[in-house]
Amino acid sequence: MSGDSISAAILTTASVICAFAFISAVYPSVITAGDPIMSRADAMGDQILTDTAILHEMVSSDETEVCVWVKNIGCSQISSGLIDESDLFFGMSGNFERIPYDESASSTPTWSYSIEQGTDDNWDTGETLKITIKLSESYAFVNGEKYFIKFNAYNGVSEETYFTVA
Repeated sequence: MSGDSISAAILTTASVICAFAFISAVYPSVITAGDPIMSRADAMGDQILTDTAILHEMVSSDETEVCVWVKNIGCSQISSGLIDESDLFFGMSGNFERIPYDESASSTPTWSYSIEQGTDDNWDTGETLKITIKLSESYAFVNGEKYFIKFNAYNGVSEETYFTVA
C-alpha cells in the first residue's frame, strides 16, 4: 500500500513538472504571436483617424515655388515630428518625383511647411498646413500642362490632385 502511494506521488509530481515545462515553453510563443496582430491593429486605427484634403495650389510669379494648402480633416492631430516624415510627390503628370523635406531649403527641389491657424507645433483637426515646394531656378512650367501633387502622411494616408498652369 505504501508503495502505491509513493508511486502515485511521484507520478503526480512528474505530471505537474511536465505541465509546467510545457506551459513555460509554449506561453511566450502564444504571447508574441499576438504582438504583430496588435501592432497592425494600432496602425490601422491610426490610419482610420487620419484624413487630409488638398485645398488649393499656387505657383509663385517667378515660378520657383509652389504653395499647397492641405487641411487636416481627420479625427486626430499629427505632431510636428511626424509631419516631416511625410512624403511629397510633385511634377508633370507622368513625370513626377519625390521631393525631400528640408526646412532650410538649402537645396532644390525641397519642401517645407508651416501650420496656419495653429497655436502649437501640432497639426490639429481643422488646421491647414501650408507646404512650400522650392524649385530650382531652371525649372520651367509649361502652360496648359497638368501637374501632379501627392501628399502622403507618415502613416500612408494620402491625398493627390492635378492642376494646370495658365
